[in-house]
Amino acid sequence: AEDQILAEQKLSVVLKERTDASDEQVQSIIKLTQAQQELGVVGDEVQIAGLQQLSTFVGQTDTIKKLLPAMNNLLVQQKGFNASQGDAVNIGKLMGKVLQGQIGALTRVGITFTEAEKKILKYGTESERAATLAKVITNNVGEMNSEFAKTDLGRIQQMENQIGDLKEEIGKGLIP
Repeated sequence: AEDQILAEQKLSVVLKERTDASDEQVQSIIKLTQAQQELGVVGDEVQIAGLQQLSTFVGQTDTIKKLLPAMNNLLVQQKGFNASQGDAVNIGKLMGKVLQGQIGALTRVGITFTEAEKKILKYGTESERAATLAKVITNNVGEMNSEFAKTDLGRIQQMENQIGDLKEEIGKGLIP
């Protein structure tokens, strides 16, 4: 419970600082990580850690929402079922660098870009860059997160994530 609370607090602080996010916007992003956890194999606390890092590179909460599924797909493609919060932070940092025009950050992990995509990522608005980056990652790695969830090991991982959520809820009740 403490790990989850701390991860959510870090995300909240960075989002409010970088994007002037309201409490409702922060909660909607946290709910989105929970929905993504149900669709795939990446735990919400892992996603939140990655988003907290990615948030340091953005100015709008919509950018985070656009990039979350792509971040999860890339994370699963790179780390499989064993993605940690540290792995998610690294992926968030790579994606953030690309949003700032440093295309090479993701080419080192096998993501390829067309010349047109490179131009949008260097010169487009934040919204255009986010949409393009999400599309590029999905084109390169597919819907890896949800595809892994369809396997036997993926279903086991989803159950482990649900057990982890249950432990968090019990822990939140014990903290006071």
